[in-house]
Amino acid sequence: MSIENKYSDDFLRAASANVKHNFDAASINNAIENNQFALYYQPQIDLTSGKVIGFEGLLRWKHPKFGITLPENFITVAEQSGQIDALTNVAIGKGFQFMEKLSPDLKFTLNISTQSIKNYHLVETLNTSCHEFHIDPHKVVLEFNEAAVLENPFHTKHILVQLNTNGFGLGIDDSGAGYSWIPVLEKLPFSELKIDRSLVSKMEFSSESRKSIVSTIELAERLGISTVAEGIENNLEAIGLRELGCKVGQGYYFAKPMEETETLIWLENWNKDTLYS
Repeated sequence: MSIENKYSDDFLRAASANVKHNFDAASINNAIENNQFALYYQPQIDLTSGKVIGFEGLLRWKHPKFGITLPENFITVAEQSGQIDALTNVAIGKGFQFMEKLSPDLKFTLNISTQSIKNYHLVETLNTSCHEFHIDPHKVVLEFNEAAVLENPFHTKHILVQLNTNGFGLGIDDSGAGYSWIPVLEKLPFSELKIDRSLVSKMEFSSESRKSIVSTIELAERLGISTVAEGIENNLEAIGLRELGCKVGQGYYFAKPMEETETLIWLENWNKDTLYS
């Protein structure tokens, strides 16, 4: 299937522009009890074939007053209040339940908070959920940002090795935004690098951004791990990344993050187009 602009939406852009709200621990707890948190799913696309290879689950708060609320408005409070593990468990449960409805060939990516990586029960929670929803851990990629990895390398390595031993894929987010993560990356069992949208958005007119992307891809190839570019917004970015050697991409050019029902409809339509193109 050729890469073409078929699905775009300003939904999350509008949501991101909303004024930030001061949520507290009590409101977050109430939202958890009333099932107000949901995962939205954004497809990840093979940039060569155009096939869907998986989905990233993105946490959203469906607030009864303020509407769809992005994590930047509540994650920090949840981390400080000790509620982040409860949100992580919500995301795992909803994501794995959705994943059970998909082809077993598709992978599922989920971002893990800096604080949740300190939780020694994380591995047990993931293993239990995989068993409950009949999910192959090898189809799950857990993303960690640079801060989570560098804050306590010794403890982080212990948890990451456990996760890797149990079959989970490990990704590092915001790759290319800085280079302090490179020495650590070489010593840890990561399987995936996420190329940051700040580089992707500038690649058309910035040689420095292109050089950074190339360096990231070359490092990944040297370490034998895959690359995923996020924030792809147009055809030039998609094709340019493919020509630079990036294998997988995601962004509004392909699809916005969607609720479960919308995601399943989108996937069916995309697969039909792929089959007959």
